[in-house]
Amino acid sequence: MIVEKSAGPHHKVCGEFLSENAALLLAHLGVDCDRLGCSKVETLRLADGASQVTAPLPFQGRGLSRFRLDESLLAAAQAAGVEVRRATVVEGIAEQPGGVRVHTSGGELRADAVALSSGKHNVRGLPRPGGSMVGFKTHVNPSAAARQRMCGIVQLHAFPGGYGGFCLVEDGLLSIAWNVHSDVLRVVGSSWAAQSAYLAKHSPVFADLIDGAEAAWDKPLAVSGQPYGFLRSAPVGASIYPVGDQLAVIPSFVGDGTALALASGIAAARAVLGGESAHAFQARIVSGHKPQFRLAGALDFTISNTPLRKLALAGARLAPGLVTRLIAASRLRGFDDVIASARKAG
Repeated sequence: MIVEKSAGPHHKVCGEFLSENAALLLAHLGVDCDRLGCSKVETLRLADGASQVTAPLPFQGRGLSRFRLDESLLAAAQAAGVEVRRATVVEGIAEQPGGVRVHTSGGELRADAVALSSGKHNVRGLPRPGGSMVGFKTHVNPSAAARQRMCGIVQLHAFPGGYGGFCLVEDGLLSIAWNVHSDVLRVVGSSWAAQSAYLAKHSPVFADLIDGAEAAWDKPLAVSGQPYGFLRSAPVGASIYPVGDQLAVIPSFVGDGTALALASGIAAARAVLGGESAHAFQARIVSGHKPQFRLAGALDFTISNTPLRKLALAGARLAPGLVTRLIAASRLRGFDDVIASARKAG
């Protein structure tokens, strides 16, 4: 059973770039990104102020909105025999002898095991530490020229107090996601007009992309306090398996968040079927993730430090191949068996 709080399709704060591993795992679960109209992404563009550099990705990525992707995943689950309860909020989870009790807005449920998969939002009584960054996401209809410039590109640009990422998704829409430090947000303001003006002021590349664009939404979505770099090492319960952002929150610029969510969900299901406790599952997965998270932390420090960021961009301009190798090195770790079986099945 899946307990889903939304009544229907909806957007979420997410960069909407899918790595090769994410697309592979989705295909393994019966979701074909190409049939859903995704864009194809082969190149990374890094930008800092007016400076920019491009480097080939070590794989072909995809761009697909969570609006379309999440509904396809729910449909795939239902086709596999899963009961989906929509417009139902999980209000609490508690272990009891012989299983788990789940309190929802639609009544109480009992299960042998539960996957804690509430994403960026915590379930009452099962908190994660807070963070200082606020995430935003919006879609725009870009000009024909901007759409052409973004074809095959995923763009990462830094600005004082944060960074943003852009890629085309289905129907030629441009997905724009960015993280801003809460201190900067208090000064700048949270409206799209205020945020876009601030980003354009510090990033001519961003200004060019939104020149002549039409906002697809009235205002951007926002989510605060994301604990980037978080690994849940403390056990939740013997039969409660945290997955996705409830297990590990990779910095969004790495572009592996969706792959991590999918792989951890599959790994948790296998752990339940194999009789592995949630404690053992968490310890195994957290240990496997540590190298990737250390590298992501170093990259995050570089992006947030202006002198280091400019030095790194200069180095990338001289040796774009190093950027490609760095991207490959930062890919998902700790789920080799899951990835391998999905690749073999494909």
